[in-house]
Amino acid sequence: MDKKKLEGLEFLTSLLTATLLFILGGLQIYKGNKFSFLIIGAAILMAANAYVKYKKLKNLNL
Repeated sequence: MDKKKLEGLEFLTSLLTATLLFILGGLQIYKGNKFSFLIIGAAILMAANAYVKYKKLKNLNL
C-alpha cells in the first residue's frame, strides 16, 4: 500500500474516532455521568492526533 494512502487512512480513522468520542462524551454529560471528563479528554487527545496526521499528510502532498 502506498505511504500517502496509508497516512490518509490513519488521518481519517483518527478523525472519525475523535468525532465519535466527542458524541459519546456529550451523551455522558447529558446523562450526568461524573466521569465524562475522561471521555472528553480522550476525544481531545484523538483530535490532536488527527491534527498531527493531517499536518504530516499535508507535508507529503507538497
